[in-house]
Amino acid sequence: MRNRFVWFRISSVLAVAAAGVSCSAGTDGVAQPMPEKVSASEASGAPEHRVSDPLDITPYLSRPCDLVSPRLLGKLDTSPNEANPSLPEDDKVAAEAGPGCSWTGEGEGSIGIGIDSGNKERGVGGLRGLEMARDQGRYKLWEETSIEGYPAVYMGVRDARHEGDCDLAVGIADDMTFGVSAISFRENPEKACQVAAEVAADVIGNLKAAN
Repeated sequence: MRNRFVWFRISSVLAVAAAGVSCSAGTDGVAQPMPEKVSASEASGAPEHRVSDPLDITPYLSRPCDLVSPRLLGKLDTSPNEANPSLPEDDKVAAEAGPGCSWTGEGEGSIGIGIDSGNKERGVGGLRGLEMARDQGRYKLWEETSIEGYPAVYMGVRDARHEGDCDLAVGIADDMTFGVSAISFRENPEKACQVAAEVAADVIGNLKAAN
């Protein structure tokens, strides 16, 4: 069950963006609905988050487990045979957030990836959508970085890195991100974000090879 949980975690963390921009403060602090679609000018990446060399992740919507190479999975003490895909036609969370995949290794820790197609469909795709949710106080952890030249952010509704859990979102187009979770690295908590970054770099490399 742990590998299922890690994918659910990253999908839930990133899907907060859609919830975060779907309502606004009304009178007396009561949330009021906003239009289902956010304008392109609002949701497009801020200048520092613009992606000059976008990557097309569309071919992987039906096979998200292929985003991570067998080589890296082997290094992380797991394999393609341990993959647990979550697809929109089979899973309610995936239907809302986007497809994903998770793996549990023989040692400590589990990894999961999610394609944030749900945010894009709602008009809040890309890092800008997540940033809008951050500005509304949805995330307690927000540390910007880059992975292989692509804008990224370590994020979370709380900072659990000291517990061996790490969530990372990477912008691969102005309106598209993918997320990586590395969790349950209890013996070596600092390893979680290292693994998340390594998985993200592997995904980018595989996308570049396919584009």
